[in-house]
Amino acid sequence: MKIIDTHTHLNAEQFKSDLDQVILKSQRAGVFKVFNNADSLESFFSIMDLRSKYPGFCEAVLGIHPEFALQDDEYFKSAFDFIKKNRAKIKAIGEIGLDYHYSKDLNLKNRQKQIFIEQIRLAKTLDLPIVIHSRDADFDTLNIIKEELPPIIDLHCFSGSYEIYREYIKIPIKTFFGIGGVVTFKNAKVIKEIVEKGDIKTFLTETDAPYLTPTPFRGERNDPSYLPYVIKTISELKKLDIDETSKILLNNGEEFYGIDQD
Repeated sequence: MKIIDTHTHLNAEQFKSDLDQVILKSQRAGVFKVFNNADSLESFFSIMDLRSKYPGFCEAVLGIHPEFALQDDEYFKSAFDFIKKNRAKIKAIGEIGLDYHYSKDLNLKNRQKQIFIEQIRLAKTLDLPIVIHSRDADFDTLNIIKEELPPIIDLHCFSGSYEIYREYIKIPIKTFFGIGGVVTFKNAKVIKEIVEKGDIKTFLTETDAPYLTPTPFRGERNDPSYLPYVIKTISELKKLDIDETSKILLNNGEEFYGIDQD
C-alpha cells in the first residue's frame, strides 16, 4: 500500500521527542509523503525545517488558520511575503478558512472572512491549491468558495452534511474532501453517509495528527502510520477491494498536490 497523508502536523510539540521513530513507523506502514499544514506564521518556520530535514517525505503547506484572524495587518503582510518568497518550496496554501465554534462575534466572523478571501486570492495568484478549515461555518465557507472560485480545494476534515457535499460538487471547480480518523468512529454517521454515497474520486486520506486518532487507537496520539485503518474503513463503506481503494485515494492525493504520477 502506497499512502499520502494529505494533512498532518508533524511539527507539533507532541512529536518533538520521537519524530524519527514516528516517520520510520509511518514509512513501514506505506506512507511515502506527508503534507504538514501551518496554522500560524510561527509554524511556517518549523514546517520548513521539517521539509529540509526530511526531503521528499515532509512537504510544506503554509497559511494562517482562522483562530489567528485578529492578528494585525503587519502579521499578515509578513506571512504573505514569506509565502511569496518561498513559492517554489510549498505545495498549497493552508490551512485557511472559517471557525465559528468558539465565538459567534460578528466582528470576528467578518475578520475571518476577510483573511480567508485574501488567502484564497493569494493562492490563485500563486497558482496553488488551498486547504480549507471550516468548523460550524458551512454556508459562509460554501458561499465564499462559490464567489471566489479557486481552481482546486481540499475541505480538510470535512464535517458538513451530505447535502453540503452535494452543493460543493455542483461548483465548477475541482473539489476534494479530507477523510481521516473520524470515519472509523462508531457513531460518525454523517461522514460515513458521505463516504458511502459520495464519489471516491473526491476523497483524500489525512490524519490531522496528532489529533483525531482512528479506532482502535482513540485516545492515543495520532500519526500517519494509522492511515491504513482509514483506508480500510473507506473500502468497506464503498464495498471495494482495499488495494483498489488505496490506489484511487493515492491518485487523488497526487492530483490535488500536483505530484507526478507514475
